[in-house]
Amino acid sequence: MAMKSDHESDATPLESAGSGEKSTAGSGLSRRKFLATTAAAAAAVSWSNLTIVNKAKAAGTLRVLAWPGYDEKPVVGQFEEENGVKVEFKNYIGGEQMMQFYAQSPKGTFDAIISDAEYVQKFVAQNAVVPLKKADFKHLADFHPAYQDFAPLRTGDAATTWGIGTRFSFYGISYNTKFVSDEEASSWSNLLMPKFKNKVVMFDWYLPNMSNASLAVFPNNQAPYDITADQLGKVKEWLTKLRPQIVSFAPQNQGLVTALLSEDAIVTPYGDMDIEMTVAGYDNFKSSVPKEGSIRWSEAACLCADSSNQELALKWIEYMSRPDIQAKLVYTKGFKARAPNMKVVDYWDDDQKKIMKYIPDPKAPGKLLVESYIELTAPRGLPVKQPEADWQAIFNAFKSA
Repeated sequence: MAMKSDHESDATPLESAGSGEKSTAGSGLSRRKFLATTAAAAAAVSWSNLTIVNKAKAAGTLRVLAWPGYDEKPVVGQFEEENGVKVEFKNYIGGEQMMQFYAQSPKGTFDAIISDAEYVQKFVAQNAVVPLKKADFKHLADFHPAYQDFAPLRTGDAATTWGIGTRFSFYGISYNTKFVSDEEASSWSNLLMPKFKNKVVMFDWYLPNMSNASLAVFPNNQAPYDITADQLGKVKEWLTKLRPQIVSFAPQNQGLVTALLSEDAIVTPYGDMDIEMTVAGYDNFKSSVPKEGSIRWSEAACLCADSSNQELALKWIEYMSRPDIQAKLVYTKGFKARAPNMKVVDYWDDDQKKIMKYIPDPKAPGKLLVESYIELTAPRGLPVKQPEADWQAIFNAFKSA
């Protein structure tokens, strides 16, 4: 399933700077290994080139710290042409690596940042980003309501936001329909069924898995990462029950795919694997959002406080809010997600709408399936009442049990 990414052969100087994050639980993997297999160049970088960013910026150059995908020509090319500028990207794989790259770069290196939503407040605490006036972004009116006023990006002023949503997707249950029914995939509790013993493959990262476990125990909580010590203990108990079901842990999506295709596993609490499988030519995989809810990851474009090119950065953020651009961003060759701008459907064919779930929900007249999924899911966040290390320790003990 691994393939060379479109941007691998066209890397800018910024793309070739920095790497080295561990691929272990508790290191903030997020979608890092998913993208590492489909955008391998982003992970194969060298710290020696960091000296390049110390040089004075060339006129008409915008520098962005971002996940892979934003740098692909179909996504960024039109902005460069419309504005007569060059956009240089430094790609990261995972939130911790993003924070590391930012901290180790000279002030003013980056004009804009694409950040996982839960990490934005870390930038806010460092005075690294500035609020954006919602009125400056006309396309925000076309966003799903959950992303017009997105909790992780709130500033305390309804007229402003810390960032503009760019893409998102879900951590639900993906399953092989040869062995698993829709009903069996409709609840986290069903993963404890005897038929799933040694048949579940799990992505090797604590945050989505423990947050989903939190929802399994405390359904439909919009902040499943904001729980008491006693509640965390119950989450640990639920994970203990789940452990016999796990056949393996995969630090990247390739491991999940291999386990599912070999039928060593028939289900994974990862979500959206059906998209990968369908695109690869398999028609016997589906994904669900369980009735107890699941986690939703989100990315947002933020303006750097130390940028000397803020006007151009604002133009780029506005550009990234456009439906035609988000339609390309979330449907790249290397990675597929969802777009908060609901008008992306105007730029997709029927097959794209179907695979991305921008189709009518048969159980909710007047809604698209993706809208129902948004309502069922909670934004991913960092632990609130405990240190991150406490959650990581529980997950590591769960793995080694």
